[in-house]
Order: sequence, then C-alpha cells, then structure tokens
Amino acid sequence: MKNRMVYAGIAVIITIIIGSSVWVYWRSIDYSDKTKHETDTWAVIQDSKGDTIAIEAANPIVWDTLVNLHNNQTEMWIGGIVEEYGNYWGFRFRPDTIVIAEITIEGAQSNIQGISQDLNYWINTWSKEAYVLSTVIEIHE
Repeated sequence: MKNRMVYAGIAVIITIIIGSSVWVYWRSIDYSDKTKHETDTWAVIQDSKGDTIAIEAANPIVWDTLVNLHNNQTEMWIGGIVEEYGNYWGFRFRPDTIVIAEITIEGAQSNIQGISQDLNYWINTWSKEAYVLSTVIEIHE
C-alpha cells in the first residue's frame, strides 16, 4: 500500500513537471511569434487588452521617444501604417511610419487583436494607419 502511494506521488510530480515545461515552452513560442522583428533595435508594446507586438522605429527621434515611454511607463497612442507581416498577428506597423501621439483620429484607434481580426480594413482605410493605446514594456538595443 505504501509503495502505491509513493508511485502515485511520483507520477503526480512527473505530470506536473512535464505539464509545466510544455506550458512554458508553448508560451515562449507564442511570445516569440508575437514579437517577431527584423532589426537589433526594437521595442515591445502592450495594448490596453494585454496583447503584445514588436515595434521597430526607423526614425531615431521616435526611438528615443519609445525609450522614454518605457522608462516612464507612460501610456500613449502608438501606431503607423499597417502592413501584412509574418508574425502571430499577421501585421506590423511599418518601421518608417511609426507615430507616437497623445491623441489621434478616433476612427483610427483600435487594439492589436482588432487590427489583426480585420486586417484588410486597416490596410485599406485611414491612409492605412492605425493606432493602439499602449505601454512600452520592453526595449531592445
């Protein structure tokens, strides 16, 4: 009887370890695909719903603003021209069009998932621009 309890305990512990490992691995793959990028200088923004996406800014002034937003944890509208891209969301903001603003046109405001779910709309409207109320949660230089 005692051996059965020991074996059952070991089986539970092994199941928990394997389950946790699979969960951590799956989360890292998911995060990696959401934050796909092409340059060594990139930031991760998180929208008001908790979704994340990588931002690459070609303009050094915009990059400095992203760094300041990260340091201050200030929420701002971040966006630009939406283009198709091979990441989890199916889009990115074109790096040479990144805009950071306190206010934007209300019709151009969305969230990451909203843009992803209606990508054709965002690519073909508002001069192809969209903005997401975001916080910069990571800076990579």
